[in-house]
Amino acid sequence: MKNVAGSIRFQRNCGTLRIPTTIVALFVTFSLALSACSSNGSHQPKGPTAAVGSKGGTISGEAGAESITITVPPGGADDNTEVTFQERHQLSTDAADAQLGIVRLGVPVDVTTTRGHLAQGRVTLSYNPKQLPPGTTTSQIGILVFDPKLGAWFPLFDSRVDGAAHRVTGTAPHFSLFETFAIAPGKRLLHIAGRGIQVIVDAATSILDYFQKLIAVTASVIVEDLFAVPPELKCDRPSRVVTASTHTAIGDDLFHACTDGDGKDITLNMVNGVAYPVRLDRLPQGVTVSIKDALGSGDTVSVIRNLYYMTQGQKVIAGAKQGSVTVNDKMTSTANLHGHMDGTAVAFDMLLGTLLAFMPALSADKSWLEGIVQNIAESQTSKAGGSGLAKAAQTATHTATSTPATSGGQPDRAAELGNVLAAGDCILDSKDAIAYDGPPSDRFKSAVKAAQTCGKLVLSQFNATDLIPALLDSLKLVPEIVQAQLAGISNVFTGGKYKLTSVYIDLTRFDAAAALKSNFQGEWYAHRRLIEIDANGVGTLRWSPFRNYDDPSRDPACVKAQHGCEMSFQLTVTSAGATARVTASNSPQEWRVGQVVGVLSKPSTDTIIFDTANNIDEFGVGTNEFCGPHSNQQCGA
Repeated sequence: MKNVAGSIRFQRNCGTLRIPTTIVALFVTFSLALSACSSNGSHQPKGPTAAVGSKGGTISGEAGAESITITVPPGGADDNTEVTFQERHQLSTDAADAQLGIVRLGVPVDVTTTRGHLAQGRVTLSYNPKQLPPGTTTSQIGILVFDPKLGAWFPLFDSRVDGAAHRVTGTAPHFSLFETFAIAPGKRLLHIAGRGIQVIVDAATSILDYFQKLIAVTASVIVEDLFAVPPELKCDRPSRVVTASTHTAIGDDLFHACTDGDGKDITLNMVNGVAYPVRLDRLPQGVTVSIKDALGSGDTVSVIRNLYYMTQGQKVIAGAKQGSVTVNDKMTSTANLHGHMDGTAVAFDMLLGTLLAFMPALSADKSWLEGIVQNIAESQTSKAGGSGLAKAAQTATHTATSTPATSGGQPDRAAELGNVLAAGDCILDSKDAIAYDGPPSDRFKSAVKAAQTCGKLVLSQFNATDLIPALLDSLKLVPEIVQAQLAGISNVFTGGKYKLTSVYIDLTRFDAAAALKSNFQGEWYAHRRLIEIDANGVGTLRWSPFRNYDDPSRDPACVKAQHGCEMSFQLTVTSAGATARVTASNSPQEWRVGQVVGVLSKPSTDTIIFDTANNIDEFGVGTNEFCGPHSNQQCGA
């Protein structure tokens, strides 16, 4: 990937943001639930103990085969603070290592305050040079620290290595678990949230370069979903009950929808053929997001994205993607859905790419996410939509966090999901700061600002001074990657003004009884023929055949019947049209029982055509057109 860092400069301030109460509630929930994970909580390791006071100083110790030193500045600790060091060799970090593409150089060391409080300091850890991958340089060795609130491992970007002494030093944002690591030179394919992320490391790649590249590529791959070739719109069982029609503000015919199924719940499938995500406004009564809709295409990114917008009572159809919502029987006649090209969805995907790079639990455990979606969908509060869905999401996630907490250093999926949802709330709350008009550069610039600002809000729990700006600056790479792909998508814009468009979806529930009454019920006449249809669709066709006076034996047998030649039928009216099924007949040569024919209503002329596929009478002359009482034309021969 071409490195375009620094080619566009953006301000890192999105304006004044209101922090939604849902963020505070989520953070409080996660902080309480995860307190058992903190190394300052109930976990009391046994190991070497050192003391430090408010004047600062240096404390050292051993943890297994590793030595550790903490340099505390004045005011960085309370008086008489005691610190214990312990090796945590039983802790498995395989998931995080595979997610980040790193090699651990030792065993996690737990730094625990057993008395007083340790707030600031620089940590120095030894590492075993024999464990370094071949070709590794000193700029590719660093320290990881585990943040229990975020449930993830993060690198210290200001790490400095003493290659001769085999020691590495970095500023600690807080004190919990620390471990030395290295990035091995070469090409690797990482799997983040079901996406293949390719990263190349050469001799010049530093720790900061590597993680910036990892975040930029992850965010870019997620955002690049917006520019894929759209799938074909499919409805395997086109609904005869609910119909959908779509149009856009500029008439570009790039957004399509169809309805599938005729049960209590009908699926509205949509394909967004434009290069931007379309966010549907609050769904109207009778239109909801079901479990099937939320799971989407099945990959982790789609599940998380759909879960978040489900909590808002909304739906996002990513660029060049398919999505669906469910229409239930509460939609009695019509419903109108409105969507627009949405910068908040772009910002959310950028931020999602940043967070998922450090959150292996969300990438690996899709079944847990699907369970959360199911809990939300089955919640009574979710049925109200909107705020009810948001409450259901908080309840479902709180239930997950109330299960036995993972041990310190292990990725915590509940904490990770909570931070993603909180980030999404922030993005939604900052929508006024996101541009919806103007050239692509302005729109993406504003989306990046929102992603950076909301990233700071979420990552602010991780009290690093250098970490947050370094991570979020890498998002500057994404807009140029995205804009480069916009070059050939001129049909998204109109009049050269790059104005975003809106889409409209109109749903209509077909009323079969009303259609039967207005278009088919009554008496219909043709030459020597009569059709009568009642309010239930029960009909009778009577006709007088031409007689063969030279040879009466050749006359149809039905001419001798009490009421002459006749057949009965049941009319069925659907949104796709009407059909008549023969239920009885005294002239099976002309009409056999079970035969089905099409019936077409023409209200403008007050006529119907009976047996549309064979539009002639039984003798091959005339037509099967029948006139109603207000028709001004002649029907039949």
